[in-house]
Amino acid sequence: MHNTRFPTQGVRKVVLDAVHKAQGKGCAPGVLGVAIGGDRGSSYSGSKEALFRKMDNSHPDPQLAELEGRLTTEANQLGIGPMGFGGETTLLGVKIQGMHRLPASYFVSVSYMCWAHRRRRMIAGADEVVYQ
Repeated sequence: MHNTRFPTQGVRKVVLDAVHKAQGKGCAPGVLGVAIGGDRGSSYSGSKEALFRKMDNSHPDPQLAELEGRLTTEANQLGIGPMGFGGETTLLGVKIQGMHRLPASYFVSVSYMCWAHRRRRMIAGADEVVYQ
């Protein structure tokens, strides 16, 4: 796969390095939001925004959709597993957001979100707390 818009090998190395360094300490198992491009601030924001996509949603750009699947598969082959205890499910998915960039910089930002965040919501009212 070769496309000058996204140097996929470099992005792949950054993302897998982030997963390896985390060693499952973030949550069990996680979802990664990845932003490619932008500046330092917008890239961080973009990686968080990518996490708003639904789990079964593939990126509309075929190259980025393929990279999301590849990164999920390769991260799960690292053997880190949930909470770093070993196993085949380190990540539930990877969501990528491509951003415009300046030629002088190429940011790749990674945000780690845990499974629990996608599963529960709490609404705190004056008299009650409702879990959804």
